[in-house]
Amino acid sequence: MLKLYLRHAAPWARASFLGLTAASAWLVALPAAQAAETPPSPPAVSNPFAHYRAWREDALQDWRQANDRVGEIGGWRTYLRESQQTGEAPDQTGQAHHAH
Repeated sequence: MLKLYLRHAAPWARASFLGLTAASAWLVALPAAQAAETPPSPPAVSNPFAHYRAWREDALQDWRQANDRVGEIGGWRTYLRESQQTGEAPDQTGQAHHAH
């Protein structure tokens, strides 16, 4: 059985050996051809933090003035309407946290 296998495998083995030899000869010549070419220019890299602005704490305000300002705007209902207009609708399924 082994003789039969080797007899049929031998031509394929020789062909693959010759193919590998030719490929390795091509790979040896490839680096010399690439060395003759000019090296590519380095990619243009920008610093991702070039336009970064650090966190700044806002100045403290009088809470009475802040409350008056919210009252002038229309109160908390105005903020609610704004959030609903931007698509942040509350969960309408009725199963909010009842499944816990």
